[in-house]
Amino acid sequence: MEILVNPQASSGNGLKIWNQVRPVLDELGVQYNEHILTAPGEAEYLTSTLTKEIDGECHLLVIGGDGTINETLNGIRDLEKTKLSCVRSGSGNDFALNMGVDRNIERAVRHMVLTPEEYRLDFGELTAEEYPPRRFAISCGAGYDADICKEVSATRFKRIFNRLGIGRLIYVFVGIKQIFTRTKSMGLLYLDDARPVRIRKLFFVVGMNHEYEGGGVPFCPGADPEDGMLDVCLVKDMPKWKLLLAVAMVYSRNHLRFKDITCYRCRSMHLVTSKPQQIHLDGETPYEARHIRWKTGGKFRFVK
Repeated sequence: MEILVNPQASSGNGLKIWNQVRPVLDELGVQYNEHILTAPGEAEYLTSTLTKEIDGECHLLVIGGDGTINETLNGIRDLEKTKLSCVRSGSGNDFALNMGVDRNIERAVRHMVLTPEEYRLDFGELTAEEYPPRRFAISCGAGYDADICKEVSATRFKRIFNRLGIGRLIYVFVGIKQIFTRTKSMGLLYLDDARPVRIRKLFFVVGMNHEYEGGGVPFCPGADPEDGMLDVCLVKDMPKWKLLLAVAMVYSRNHLRFKDITCYRCRSMHLVTSKPQQIHLDGETPYEARHIRWKTGGKFRFVK
């Protein structure tokens, strides 16, 4: 087993989490190699090296947040011979939440080793203008949710919220602020071969493999990560009081009561906007663009 440890996960608690995992692996007699990540992009490079020429199978255990899982997924060279696992670590933990990984780290590791459950999960693929294609495990959004991800990653309050044990609330805090500060854009959204959806003012659109993103927000209730489809949530601009109400109602899955919030299912979509939109992949915001394409990319093996 190859262990990828992001020491910055959960506001610098990645090594503490690894120190909880290590004795369990030792007790169970698991052979492993430890890799402490030191820079952004290292997880992808390391995974690419480990999975380029595999003799047998490679099992990767990620001790890091959704961003580290995204890097790892993008680095996998041989999807059939590579298994991916994780424990809960990070501020969002949406992937682990979606997959029902036990909050108790010792129980999660014992379950993974002694009674493993394997899933073949969908991943999506994003292409945007001149940028190379990127995979995403959870979701990929443009607009509001990407703006939230970008601000959350930069704000000093993220570390404070994590230390208080309320890391997910930072997404709510920033999300309310973004309702009053972000600018809107006109757009066209093409879903598979259907006629385009005209958007006078775009708030955001997200393609999701799973139900939850952004610290446990169920934008696409019932999304199935094994069905080979993308679930899409499109939100057009509304009065600010309605957007605030929608943010409150999304946690109870009642946001679709608003006529300007619509869900679709597709295999591919293409968004064209009048202004560049910030993009996120599993909470990471690598760039912005006006022409953005999502599609179902394939399957990867996940073991919990």
